[in-house]
Amino acid sequence: MSSERQHVFPPPMERHYPIVDGRIRTRSLEAHIVDHCNLTCVECCSLSPLLPAWTADPETLCADLRRAARVLQPRVFKLVGGEPTLHPALVDILQAVRGTGIAPTISVTTNGLLLDRMPDAFWAGVDALTISLYPRPRLSDERIRHVEAMAARFDVRLNWKPQAQFVRMTRDPASTDVAETQAIYHDCWLRERCHLLRDGIFYTCTRPAHFHTLHRGRDDFTQDGLPLHDGPSLADEIHAYLSREAPLRACFHCHGGSAVMEPHRMMGRAELDAAKARFA
Repeated sequence: MSSERQHVFPPPMERHYPIVDGRIRTRSLEAHIVDHCNLTCVECCSLSPLLPAWTADPETLCADLRRAARVLQPRVFKLVGGEPTLHPALVDILQAVRGTGIAPTISVTTNGLLLDRMPDAFWAGVDALTISLYPRPRLSDERIRHVEAMAARFDVRLNWKPQAQFVRMTRDPASTDVAETQAIYHDCWLRERCHLLRDGIFYTCTRPAHFHTLHRGRDDFTQDGLPLHDGPSLADEIHAYLSREAPLRACFHCHGGSAVMEPHRMMGRAELDAAKARFA
């Protein structure tokens, strides 16, 4: 099995956002195009097992990206989930995202279980894949060979990401310790490597949008983000937001990206139902 690069965890900090020709240069930007998944991983960073099925509207996503592209210049744009290969219009989304000019590289992050079902148009539309390798379910040697063959055929870069452990991020119940939460935010790599667009809002990390869905709007985590707009001040507003030292509301519900690890495992039906019931 070949790889594009060695996966490093925790990743190095890159807390530097130069503005060049009016656009803020960042490492990456992502959109979660589905919330649901075909797996039930404990401590899923996207909270996918606990969220209802949802798919992004391609037109809404691309409208957000066109606004973002005026002021942001990420090196890579990532389509994430949930499991993004569950989106029925994934090929259309790839083509539409390319047309926005948001980034020179378009990547999909996936567990790889459905890649053997993807049409040629998918492979032609993506530049890179990050594929999580779980102990169970394990990708078969046949699937891996198929992925490598298609990647070679369409010049798609592969990042095989061993995922034997997950970070135990979620704090339940939420903390009220301001100093501890400030320290978590200060040291968290998610805030600089997981910039997210969701429903017209730019977030420095993925957790607020998913907490908003999980808590069914009872706590307004959208306040953790910055609404996109067409005004001339957007670049300055985003730059100030990325440089802020005040923790997010979501941070009181999160241990951050460098929290303790636990072995990867799947939730069974009873455990999953009990977990969902806490937020019903």
